[in-house]
Amino acid sequence: MKKHYRIKFEPMGIQAEVEADISIAEAAESMNVPIRADCGGEGLCGKCRIIAEPLESLSSPTEPELDILSPEEIRASYRLGCQARVRGDLTVTVPEQMADSREARGKTGLRGKYPVAPMVERIVLGKGKQPEPRHGVLMDLATWTAERASKAAGHDVYMEDLGALRQLSHPAASDGEVTLVNHKKKGVTAVLPGNRPKSLGLAVDMGTTTLAAYLCDLQTGEILTSAASVNPQRRYGEDVISRIAMADKREDGLDKLNRLIVDGINYLLKRCVEQAGASPEDVDEVTLAGNTTMERILIGFHPHGLGVSPYLPVLSSPRDLRAEEVGLGLNPGTNVFLFPVISGFVGGDTIGAIIADAPFLRKEIGLIVDIGTNGELVLGNRDGLWATSCATGPALEGAQISCGMRAVSGAIHQVEVDPSTGDPLWSVLGDGDDIRPLGICGSGLIDAIAVMRKIGVLLENGRLKEGMPGVINDEKGIGREYVLVPAEKSGTGKNISILLKDVRQFQLAKSALYVGIELLMKHSGVTGVARTVLTGAFGTKFNWRHAVDIGMLPREAVGGKVLSLDNLAGVGAIMALLNKKQRDEAARLASTTKFIELAMDPEFNTRFPEATVFPPLDDNESIPASG
Repeated sequence: MKKHYRIKFEPMGIQAEVEADISIAEAAESMNVPIRADCGGEGLCGKCRIIAEPLESLSSPTEPELDILSPEEIRASYRLGCQARVRGDLTVTVPEQMADSREARGKTGLRGKYPVAPMVERIVLGKGKQPEPRHGVLMDLATWTAERASKAAGHDVYMEDLGALRQLSHPAASDGEVTLVNHKKKGVTAVLPGNRPKSLGLAVDMGTTTLAAYLCDLQTGEILTSAASVNPQRRYGEDVISRIAMADKREDGLDKLNRLIVDGINYLLKRCVEQAGASPEDVDEVTLAGNTTMERILIGFHPHGLGVSPYLPVLSSPRDLRAEEVGLGLNPGTNVFLFPVISGFVGGDTIGAIIADAPFLRKEIGLIVDIGTNGELVLGNRDGLWATSCATGPALEGAQISCGMRAVSGAIHQVEVDPSTGDPLWSVLGDGDDIRPLGICGSGLIDAIAVMRKIGVLLENGRLKEGMPGVINDEKGIGREYVLVPAEKSGTGKNISILLKDVRQFQLAKSALYVGIELLMKHSGVTGVARTVLTGAFGTKFNWRHAVDIGMLPREAVGGKVLSLDNLAGVGAIMALLNKKQRDEAARLASTTKFIELAMDPEFNTRFPEATVFPPLDDNESIPASG
């Protein structure tokens, strides 16, 4: 066998020689070709489906491929990228719905101004006389500059950061005016030639699925611009458990995950400053809020301990780091504030959400529900807060669902009952009226399940009702598939369907959230909720009434006011960026919020299977499908 073969990826037109017997997914990774890998390359999700020709240049189909792909698909050169291995020169076509683009919807709608009390200030110094000896002792340039800055600012300023001292040594810093970036905790972090009064900050929300960044004016508190993209770590799995496993299995796993998240943040940083007509040198501070795994990988901590009981982080306190340490493309000494965490699975993003909604200031009982690949829950008021997390899994983000996809162009995101026909009526994300659906995202899946219940297609136990319009049976007469969009109306040329196994995945996700809320209320002694807040890139986009109908949210949790607030984690990161008092609040919340570990609760294991069943429908909710 040859040692190398040529592989070409279409429609990108990218080609290179790769080692023999590596998987197509590995070849794609080495060539920076984005292919979905929702299950982390375990051969379970089928989302790395590609077309590879000629067939004789590939290894034989594996058992996962034979389970996921039909004989017709295999004959048509369809294979799974994580399973098929290169045995000859190849041309690989990546179908549009399987390409993993950076597109991300949601999280960029935040606008307005917030209160300011920043940790940094800019001090502009004019060209001054060189320092003179005092009592025969010559003052160094750093001390002289710090003294001048202290007089200009009206308080003590000191210089210790090595990056700032290097900048001070440049000729441009002594030829005229100079601008110092002074951090009130760390001293001068940057020395810039000229009069540079603009002072900006970047707040970053590191989600498992989506990254979002917000560029803010540290002097006015205004959000200037924002940008979002898919988390590039997604190629190693949709959930944090897959990424922890990847770091454990591969010697270079942690380094690869770290590089991806750093590159992702730098990409958003560049987009934000370009949109604002600014420069990275104008950014004086960064705040980073994410789940515990994302935060620890970012600073180079191995996440192994977060994947094994008792799921403890190496540290939970907030950290102030230098941009150079993290790898961000900013002035080396720029301060980077990393949010504290509550537990291994309740991270800084949850702290951010608490800061933004401030239930600790209210008398009324509030519930924060942040739904995504992991469900974080916070319950309480000014007398105390309780928190937990539940493994909703990636199904609610559209992953590991047969026709699932992220909430991007071409995704079905809403489904209702057509009042004139009684059939499902779906809506697709994207510009233009003629866009055809490519798949279904999390909010669309919730709607679809609710509609299937209403029209009688889906039974309480999760079975598809044989004989109903749109239900396809297997050779044993068991309902295996419900066609939501027939092939002639889809953008893929294939049916967009909800399979029986998709319903099972959804039942697990909805049960985890439902029981998690129930037990959080029980442990905290709360019997009713006055204010429920749904948040997260996904959490604000779904029909919560449908979620109640199908047993995803307990009715006791939505008995009061229900609000959908866009990305509270991002808002909290912005508030901490602009106001130093919010960082003290973050540290206090991390140490005082009571955490419940559902995995250790025997009642969770009892209630979980019971809650997978769909609640019975009221008579006025049932709508028979048309025949």
